[in-house]
Amino acid sequence: MRILENKWALVSITILCWSIAATFSTGYFYYQYLGLIERTKGTPIHINLGLNYGNGTIRWFNNTEATGGMTLLNVTLLVAEVNYTIWPGMGAFVDSIANIENAYPFYWMWWTWTSYSGWVEGPVACDKYVVANGETLYWYYENTTISPLPPPPP
Repeated sequence: MRILENKWALVSITILCWSIAATFSTGYFYYQYLGLIERTKGTPIHINLGLNYGNGTIRWFNNTEATGGMTLLNVTLLVAEVNYTIWPGMGAFVDSIANIENAYPFYWMWWTWTSYSGWVEGPVACDKYVVANGETLYWYYENTTISPLPPPPP
């Protein structure tokens, strides 16, 4: 029985050590990320931003100049009138772009282009997504009752 108790003690110590290492690693990389964002603020970047109004009208703002550290919401405000609501703990929810308001079942959703997956639905709220140089982003006024959401048309 004593051997079995030692085995569980060893497992417990191993898990404890792993937890401590994972916590410190996470903290280290988080602060590195914050430092990177701070160092790149103010650096000019260029992105491509599309607005699909859901009625066949698509406007592209290619090579839009922004600055490092800006969010998708900030960049969208540079090219269009945007009304949004901040939900504490969740982020900004876009209510309208260029006077096209959300009306069930149509809502403004955002997408990002990746070379390996094509269009990918935005993973976070638009005010939480920091844009990168050369990135292509797309706002699509779409029917959200369809699941999964279809990607924007080409």
